[in-house]
Amino acid sequence: MTPIRPTAVFLPVAVALAALALGACATEVHDEMPGRAQAAPPVSAQSGGLKTLRQIQAEENARPDPAPRPQTPPAPPQKLSDASQTPNQPPPVRRRGSSSPPPPPIDQPATPALPAPGSTQGLTDRAKRDLMSPEVDRLRTEDAMGRLDPLQQRDLLRKQQDLRQYGPGPLGY
Repeated sequence: MTPIRPTAVFLPVAVALAALALGACATEVHDEMPGRAQAAPPVSAQSGGLKTLRQIQAEENARPDPAPRPQTPPAPPQKLSDASQTPNQPPPVRRRGSSSPPPPPIDQPATPALPAPGSTQGLTDRAKRDLMSPEVDRLRTEDAMGRLDPLQQRDLLRKQQDLRQYGPGPLGY
């Protein structure tokens, strides 16, 4: 039996304690939008290399505006609840898996109103009837001469019934 070395037992415990100590020293990440998944800020953002959107907007608002913009009344703040939406506005579409804002809506030209297409059922029936009628005519001729066996007579009756289903032909039968 080999004795257990003390370093083998304490090494995992020491690693876990070191990880806890490093975690306690890390800067605290504040969740600005609770309830949504947030990724840890990049290392460059922690060191001050990149600016956040709020910092950029604050800098732009602090600059003097060279050209005055026409005044528009401020829009009322939108609430996320479905009950507060007006009946004219559809509820906003929830985007999943994206941290960027949705793209602006695209103005699409109105599609011209086309008349509803006519029914093609009559055209289809006429085409089927035109395809079947030569075969039925041949079978009728063979039957008139007594050359059809009972199975061929059954096929003739079925094909005649199918022809009747597609309506009268140009000769009225």
